[in-house]
Amino acid sequence: MKPKKKLEGASKLGVKIRKDSALNSTSKKVLFPEKLELANKIVANLKWKVD
Repeated sequence: MKPKKKLEGASKLGVKIRKDSALNSTSKKVLFPEKLELANKIVANLKWKVD
């Protein structure tokens, strides 16, 4: 197995990143409701066909 690379992009720029454990995938919080609404409109307009 290859060793995992350490990502240094933000730290090289001097940006400190803090991860909020309350906002994980099980928190059921919608972070970007306007993007979710747009995505739902796009998916609703899709037409599926089976060959």
